[in-house]
Amino acid sequence: MYLERLHIEKIRNLETVVMKNLQPFTVLYGVNGSGKTSVLEAIHILATGRSFRTYTPKNYIQHHAPHAIIFAQMQSDKIGIQKFASGEQLIKINGDRVATQGQLAQLLPLQHIDPLTTDIIDHGAKPRRELLDWLMFHVEPSFYQIWLHYTRTLKQRNSMLKQHKKLSIEQIQPWNSLLAEYGEQLHLQRLAVFMQWKVFFEQEVKKLLPDLVLNLDYIAGFQTEVGLAQSLEHHHHKDCERRYTEYGPHRADLKIKTDHGDAADMLSRGQKKLLIVALKLSQIAMLHTSEKETVVLLDDVTAELDCAAQQRLLARLHTLGSQVFLTTLDDAIVKQHLHDLCISYQIFNVHAGIVQMQSSTPSEHK
Repeated sequence: MYLERLHIEKIRNLETVVMKNLQPFTVLYGVNGSGKTSVLEAIHILATGRSFRTYTPKNYIQHHAPHAIIFAQMQSDKIGIQKFASGEQLIKINGDRVATQGQLAQLLPLQHIDPLTTDIIDHGAKPRRELLDWLMFHVEPSFYQIWLHYTRTLKQRNSMLKQHKKLSIEQIQPWNSLLAEYGEQLHLQRLAVFMQWKVFFEQEVKKLLPDLVLNLDYIAGFQTEVGLAQSLEHHHHKDCERRYTEYGPHRADLKIKTDHGDAADMLSRGQKKLLIVALKLSQIAMLHTSEKETVVLLDDVTAELDCAAQQRLLARLHTLGSQVFLTTLDDAIVKQHLHDLCISYQIFNVHAGIVQMQSSTPSEHK
């Protein structure tokens, strides 16, 4: 799964970037605004089709440029994406055009770890649900198609609720039946994968937050004891009043609790950051057991984590076989960590959108 070569054009202040013979760890250092995070952003766009900084392509495509291009050579595949300011995109694998981003994402499992944010814990259910669904996508082959069917049916049901002030049960029943069918499948798949993931999560928490007892629970988004079909029927009048579907897997959540209450309320900012790292490391560890290695984007690693936490994180990622791209303002401390851990790396200096290799150690993964 390693990226061996990376080519970036017209992403923010990156005119043309070529990075060759990539190692297990790639360090990008430079002053703020130099373009370090833009390199991570480009890799994220390649793997997921979207930026982690903006929803609008024209915001990251260089001003006056019609498109941006990201291309990578992997060990056995060549992958590329062309993003247009209009919002359209062109995706290719080994020179052949493919229809969906999912085909590219399967080849390039990617996790973005940003020590500066605690959004997963503090900002509602959506980021936690997306975290679970990222894992689902990579470990459950049929998940994505079922999720697509459910999402389309939900959109159609919500459209009916918005268009008609009063709907009888009989009128909406066909959509209830479809939504219940796909929703129950989605829930059961999520529950099965969650139970496996929870074991890995508990192991990572013991390493990163040994003094805390944390419990991770999966919330289905509907009353599982009565089933989704009955839940939809029971809340029919409320859905008609609200003009949208209140209950279902689209409302699923993960709850993280301490012995004294919700993690969002009880943990310090530093503890929350380590908790997010534990959540993502546990997913990487679960994929690793299935011989699926993850590319990890680690932004500003030295800014928020202390030296001991930095070294533990880098050591764990190395143990899990991840290829890591990390940014820092302090290359000396990162270089010392990697040297102490005997990890192969390259260091690139980023200045005003120009990326130049400074040093490298021999690769061990080829």
